[in-house]
Amino acid sequence: MHASELAEQVPTVTRETTALEAARVIAEHRLGGLIVANDAGVPVAVVPGTQVLKLFVPRYVREDPSLAHVYDEAGADELCAALEDKTVAALFDSDEITTQSLPSVLPEDTLVEIAAVMVEAHSPLVVVRDRGGSYSGVITFARAMAAIAAAAARRQPTTDTADSDGPDA
Repeated sequence: MHASELAEQVPTVTRETTALEAARVIAEHRLGGLIVANDAGVPVAVVPGTQVLKLFVPRYVREDPSLAHVYDEAGADELCAALEDKTVAALFDSDEITTQSLPSVLPEDTLVEIAAVMVEAHSPLVVVRDRGGSYSGVITFARAMAAIAAAAARRQPTTDTADSDGPDA
């Protein structure tokens, strides 16, 4: 299976996208992260979903997770409401995350090549770009794992009931 066969179209976000909208994109499309595009709509970065959570969880709670217990439902709701005031740019401008280059594969790359890029980049998403740099879609971690599982299932030997009793049956 090649990258061009696994690529799918998913919405991108920009630096100006609110954290709330980013959360909706992740949830609605069941993504492991976000594809961030520049003003021209060209993907420039992948932000894993766990990094997006940093917009929701206050720094002092991340530093001491036991403090999460002080939040009741109303407090958690207030944190969620605050996502409307934060943007994806807050992640990029924060000293808490390291922005890495956008992981990408070529349309003709194989499943092993795709998996290797995901592993190396620690990324749940990779973009598919041709040699000229044109973007043609995204491969999600879930889509790659489904392809791996399907390939493994095709390799499983089938049991024929007529042969299961042996030649002397």
